[in-house]
Amino acid sequence: MEKHQKKYSISVLLDMSKSSEYVLKSAVELAKRINGAVEVFHVKPTTKLIQGDSQFSAIRTLNLDARSTRAEIENLISEIGATKEVSIGYKLEYGNVKNRVRDYLTLQKPDILVLGKRRPRFGVLFESITDFVIDSVRDTNVLILGEDDKFHSFEDINLGIFGSGLEDNDLEVILDLKRDSDKPVRHFGIANEQEDNRPKFPWQKTVSYIFSKGSNTVDGLVNYVSRTDTQLLMCVSNKGEKNSLFKSSPLKEVIRKANVPLMILGK
Repeated sequence: MEKHQKKYSISVLLDMSKSSEYVLKSAVELAKRINGAVEVFHVKPTTKLIQGDSQFSAIRTLNLDARSTRAEIENLISEIGATKEVSIGYKLEYGNVKNRVRDYLTLQKPDILVLGKRRPRFGVLFESITDFVIDSVRDTNVLILGEDDKFHSFEDINLGIFGSGLEDNDLEVILDLKRDSDKPVRHFGIANEQEDNRPKFPWQKTVSYIFSKGSNTVDGLVNYVSRTDTQLLMCVSNKGEKNSLFKSSPLKEVIRKANVPLMILGK
């Protein structure tokens, strides 16, 4: 990726499922909006390919699969890149999915990682790759797109924000998305003992929806996100909290239940 020519590096984690075309198109639209460079990253698990094969047969199987997979990725990139007039790079790796994704994020440090919401489950206790990514990244924003999202452009979108504690780098990507738009930003929050310390934002128009804590708080919040026609919900992660697979947080509940695209801002 030509990071020196673009403001943002955008990596797209594709599983080459039926939703991959939509996910990549959305990533390209995002890149056009905020001046980003796009790279596709695909990991192919090796265990299913070489199980029971001899060493020679395993190498031959991997080589054949690599040619086939590269052709599939290149066809998708060529079709979308030509239509959107955007250059798209890609990387293909084999191995344990979580390990390869973690290594890629550590090495590349993309500004934004784009992936689909409904993903196969891998690893111990069936942790999804989406949860794994959100728990692993620190400075990378994660854009999650559901299979049923009807979203094709980032031009003049209705933005929403869930949570508080925005930092300067969080504000930068939001302001770039909001560029040339007079639409208000909707803020969704959950009340706590410090209700008077509600966040202040650098744009003029903000409409706040604050929900009282309770068993159905997130359900009510997610319902309002849909009712207000919010097209992209920016979620502020708790930068001081250590993530846990066993701990259910409001953020993860929103991620599971929301039916709009989400961007989880880096910790």
